[in-house]
Amino acid sequence: MRVNRISHIPYSHRVGRYHFQMVQAKLTAPVDPIISYSLQPFYTREQQWMTELSDSLSRLYRYSADLDRAARQFDPERPNSAVSKRLAISSDPETATAQAQAHAKTGVYRLDVASLANAQVNNGKMAEAAFPTSVAEGQQQFFVVTENQEDSYTFYSAATDTHGQSIQRMAEALGSQGSLLSTRIESQGDQQALILERKATGKENAFAIQDQKGNSVRALGVQQVSVPARDAVFFLDGAKRSSANNQVLIGNGEVRVSMHQKGISPVSITVVPDHEGLLQHTRILVERFNRLHAFLQEKKNTLIHERLETFERISRAADSSLNRYGIRLGSDGQMELQEEVFQEEVAQYHDQFVQDMRGLAQQFREEAIRVQTMPLGAFSRPFEDAASRQPYASLSTSSFRYLHVVNTGLFINLLF
Repeated sequence: MRVNRISHIPYSHRVGRYHFQMVQAKLTAPVDPIISYSLQPFYTREQQWMTELSDSLSRLYRYSADLDRAARQFDPERPNSAVSKRLAISSDPETATAQAQAHAKTGVYRLDVASLANAQVNNGKMAEAAFPTSVAEGQQQFFVVTENQEDSYTFYSAATDTHGQSIQRMAEALGSQGSLLSTRIESQGDQQALILERKATGKENAFAIQDQKGNSVRALGVQQVSVPARDAVFFLDGAKRSSANNQVLIGNGEVRVSMHQKGISPVSITVVPDHEGLLQHTRILVERFNRLHAFLQEKKNTLIHERLETFERISRAADSSLNRYGIRLGSDGQMELQEEVFQEEVAQYHDQFVQDMRGLAQQFREEAIRVQTMPLGAFSRPFEDAASRQPYASLSTSSFRYLHVVNTGLFINLLF
């Protein structure tokens, strides 16, 4: 190869086109000569720092949100909170059981069940299923009349139908047209009869059935009432009452009682707060506070603890009022719960406990909402250091790159 055949490109031409892309770093510390260097440790350490910070901020959000959810259970304004729940305890569950709504008034109700409500039942004529039917040939139409409505049903009767087939045709007519009656076929050996029963109980749900065209009702005998509709009769705190069904609302409708059988003796229905549920949710609140507290202690170098110490300050302020219920703060800042003391004191001073816990829970909620609504970077110590006048005082991203330049003489131009 001849040297004079190679074109010479001046230095300014080779370098000038990259002039605007070159970055010069002014170094204020001694620089060691570079023989060989790998960027992998730098990127590995930076990735570890970013992963740790992201994990810390994610856990801060999650733990504060969990504490917020636990605190909501002690807000009496919430309809389904733990402090609002009530239990209705029956002294004789076989006779009657009860359920209480939230905020139901506590107290004891005396219930004496005299008789239960039942639905009307009509028993049809029992006859040999294979015998010829007595229903006339042709179109059959009949009415079912209740207190508030009148429904018409039809079916066709063939001359060759048997008694069993006529029963089946009437049952299918009632079933296919959405009747208020339920049907069943009762068998005794070779004999069959159609049974009609109203789906709802009480006198107001009595019914009558009659022919309009043909003789199907009379021929099958389903107009005969075997069990009349009846209301439930009971005594509530000595006052006689009745009900179309076996459900009764007491205590301004906040307690629903289901009557199952006639009572031999009066039943006591006792409405009380759900103390066992309160204990369970208090355990959860204590556990979630302790988890958040331990986390903040662990991450003092990563998170700005001074901005998050409100949780502990709130607990210390409430310590004096919660001590009587077995809830106290230990010397390490962890919350403790003495369950025996809790159960005894809350059972005796339930209303005062609700008020004391309401204040604590509300402050926990406010602080948790503050954490959730503020930029999470506001609680990051590296973020604060990077935004300060001395951004290289700690292991922030800016610090990593600065120290890298100082130690290696290499400037990494990262574009985002």
